[in-house]
Amino acid sequence: MTSYQEERAPGYRWVVIGALTFGVATALTSIFFIGLLLPDISEELDLSPSQQGWLGASVVFGNLIFAIPINLWLSKYRPWRVATLSFLGIGAFTLLQGWSPNFEILMIGRIGLGISFMANQAPRALIIQQWTPARRMTFTQGVIFGSIDIMMGVAFFLTPLLMEWLGGWRNTLYLMGGMGILSALVWMVLGGERETGEYRERMQSQIQNPLITVLKHKQLWVMGMGMCITMVAQTAFEVFWPTFAEEGLGVSIKTAGAVFGIMQLVAGPTIFLINAIPALARRHTLVLAACGVALVSANVGFLFLNSVPSLLLMSVVRGLFSAYFPILIIMVYQLPGIRPREVAAGVAFMQTSVWIGAAIGPLLVGFLQEATGDLRLALLATIFTPLI
Repeated sequence: MTSYQEERAPGYRWVVIGALTFGVATALTSIFFIGLLLPDISEELDLSPSQQGWLGASVVFGNLIFAIPINLWLSKYRPWRVATLSFLGIGAFTLLQGWSPNFEILMIGRIGLGISFMANQAPRALIIQQWTPARRMTFTQGVIFGSIDIMMGVAFFLTPLLMEWLGGWRNTLYLMGGMGILSALVWMVLGGERETGEYRERMQSQIQNPLITVLKHKQLWVMGMGMCITMVAQTAFEVFWPTFAEEGLGVSIKTAGAVFGIMQLVAGPTIFLINAIPALARRHTLVLAACGVALVSANVGFLFLNSVPSLLLMSVVRGLFSAYFPILIIMVYQLPGIRPREVAAGVAFMQTSVWIGAAIGPLLVGFLQEATGDLRLALLATIFTPLI
């Protein structure tokens, strides 16, 4: 048997986790900053509201079909290699979006970006388990998710400025694509694997299909439903609110970028504290309930307040109560008796739930706006889902 001393993760684990986190943050920024680019994209490519909805939802299409089977398959292979290919794909498909001459090519780039990011889920779940002792998992996940939100917050702040400095949305996407390639190179140099005796024992104890085993946990189904319905409101807001703010509230895209930036910057430390302070880490279900109520209140404010200070205040509130996503993902790692490949399958199931909600939100708003001509009403139809 390997001793406890040998099982302890070395300090280098933070280098590996840092490189992984940088790549994931770059990918998520490429996925979710589309709302800030959408007004200019729509003007240049002459997109209808429903096409804007399809564009906002397109990144999830491949994930709805392939997320679970691909992640089950990829969990059999070296996670370092799979993560490298995933990060390269994220960069390449973001560059394709910047070049896209029409709506169809832009859609292909978005779908490819989504599939590349989805392929990163299995290696990410395995690598985190390889480098993190079970007793430190909640703390480590808090650091990861908190850091991702802070990096995304800075990116959202800079996006409107970059569009101005670089001369439009295309060059901004080229820059993000270059960042994606850079994240792959950083991972290739600094990333690595670490198999302890405990990890190998847990891997070898996997006899049944990991998906079948993990789906026996009823908690997973409840968490997946919660994730799905909350993402309906979140993605609808992220894709269409900048357009609504500019056209309906008279708020500039720079202010919209600041709103998103503050939201993420506030969310980062909050997520860390919720998982680092034992009293809060033991009350995750209560935190989730508070998040649902606060998110709805903030979303209503975003639709009816047009002063910059009030919008920035709402962004702080929304950031403080955006901890639901990491909490639900962390809960997968805490399911009783769960094994490494089952964690990968469980995270894939949760991500599939995310993408279902993420597809419904923008499509619902796009078609409702086209039918009613009222973007506020269309957004209002989606923002109460977190209460469920």
